Amino acid sequence: MIFGIRGNTTKSIVKGVVVDLLQWLSARKISYVIDEDLVNYLKLDFHVNSQKIEQLANNCNIVLAFGGDGTILSTARAVGSSGVPILGVNLGGLGFLTEVTIDELYPTLEKIINNQYSIVERMVLEATVREQDNEKTCFALNDIVVDRSGFSRVIRIEVFIDDNYLNTYLGDGLIIATPTGSTAYSLSAKGPILFPTVNSMVINPICPHSLNVRPVVIPDTSVIRIVPHPQDSVVTMSVDGQVSRQFPKTADVEIILKKADYYIRWIQRENKNFYDLLRTKLKWGVDDRTGSAVIGE
Repeated sequence: MIFGIRGNTTKSIVKGVVVDLLQWLSARKISYVIDEDLVNYLKLDFHVNSQKIEQLANNCNIVLAFGGDGTILSTARAVGSSGVPILGVNLGGLGFLTEVTIDELYPTLEKIINNQYSIVERMVLEATVREQDNEKTCFALNDIVVDRSGFSRVIRIEVFIDDNYLNTYLGDGLIIATPTGSTAYSLSAKGPILFPTVNSMVINPICPHSLNVRPVVIPDTSVIRIVPHPQDSVVTMSVDGQVSRQFPKTADVEIILKKADYYIRWIQRENKNFYDLLRTKLKWGVDDRTGSAVIGE
């Protein structure tokens, strides 16, 4: 067993957590390889095997990602297509995508070493941007968002599904979310919560200029074609809220979205399920006035 290790270097807690982990692994003679950026941040006084994040997945069996949901998203884009499983360790915050807390880390690693875990697969979105004679493809675990770039004017976005016209949306923008992303930005925009392994995608308008417009759930076999109209306002496409591209008003562009040909492989502990996660993270069954549980005691 070889662990790959990556961490959010903007969180000061990551240094102590990772150094303790390296000592724990070394005491058990378990091999590991660390992301180069994390090694540079740690400034260790002993030698470790380090590699760029893009090569990390080719030299380990499991990637441990220390941070929050942002760390998981960037890790998934960097190593997900290799098929190596990812275990997210929460260093604070909501952490919908992180599987374990620091307190749960070592018991979980013991189980992983003893093959007492399961792997679930999460759908990935593939987005191809066609602009004049150029094409560029990117991938998202959570969502692709097309919006008005903070400008005051609403934008128009035409949407086709499998070459069938769906609607022309007028508003602040549009979210195309995977089941994993249904608990992210789309949830804040009043979208539905989908079970992570449901074979579907969500088309969710952002502040639509009509009370009749609602989110739509479609099969993940669908191909979505989005035609924004930048002449109304500058348009931005963002990938998982971390990578963005802006289209000027003169742009003639369309965005093709479909399910990618690979899945993100997720380490899941035994006896843990999505319903427990929802109750914990969204505080369901808790009286907001007192903070005490009102059901399921």
